[in-house]
Amino acid sequence: MPTVKFYATLRKVTGAREVEFDAGSVSELIDALSREYGEKIDRYLKVSTVTVNGTNASELKGERTRLKPKDVVSIFPPLGGG
Repeated sequence: MPTVKFYATLRKVTGAREVEFDAGSVSELIDALSREYGEKIDRYLKVSTVTVNGTNASELKGERTRLKPKDVVSIFPPLGGG
């Protein structure tokens, strides 16, 4: 199963640094995370940067990017501050 790593606010929302989810694509993974964590994660997933093995998913096939069992998916919420 692909490993999902959470950063910043998403660690607080999920209560985890990383989890494993059985998903065949980035889209399936996002759907699974939404089902697991509900509304509290949905608003972040829409604006987060997703990487697969260190490459931005948008540079691959976006949400259609296929995932393999050993892949590492990192999700970075937008950073704010001043």
